[in-house]
Amino acid sequence: MRFISKLPPSRPVFIKCISVLIVACFITLVGCRDAATDPNEKKAYYDLKGFIENQIVYLNEKKAKVTKTVQLDGKEEVRLETGTDWKKELELFVQADINKPAYRNSYVVTRSDSSVYEYKIKDGENLPVRLLTIKVDSATQQPVMVKALLRSENRIYSSEKTIELTSSRRDNLLEVSSYSVKGYQKLLFMDRKSFNITAKIGF
Repeated sequence: MRFISKLPPSRPVFIKCISVLIVACFITLVGCRDAATDPNEKKAYYDLKGFIENQIVYLNEKKAKVTKTVQLDGKEEVRLETGTDWKKELELFVQADINKPAYRNSYVVTRSDSSVYEYKIKDGENLPVRLLTIKVDSATQQPVMVKALLRSENRIYSSEKTIELTSSRRDNLLEVSSYSVKGYQKLLFMDRKSFNITAKIGF
């Protein structure tokens, strides 16, 4: 693994950022645990989970590399990763899928045109996925852009994450080409921590 760092080697920012994301992912997963998807049930919304899971298989098979720019509280590091576990890497996008039984009547659906799906949480609902926008390719009906707002809050913890993913055409197939996660987390009695991770995939 090769690193290009702008930080002092004693406190690499990516270690702290990974800790942030582990906590954030854990909270999100706990919030979604009781709303598991039934694979045999007809899907009420666009099948984002199916697309991401197919991409995970593809990226693992291709042993895709990823270049990340990590910013945490104004500090920045750029690094090149190989041997990425894509299931873990794209877990937040799997969790942004809203095809769960408990979510079926929780979103307002807007179609500005035939290629755009927008799902906005209804007033009074308290679910992690607050807004989800998916733009699909007109020919394949697969996503060329996914953007979601995720928010979690309780008495000791609050976090907000905006996640975005883009796909591009390669050999007549759409594949994930870049993604980003930005937002903050706030623990009780601790300062708010902001983070911004952008990633570009290469082969």
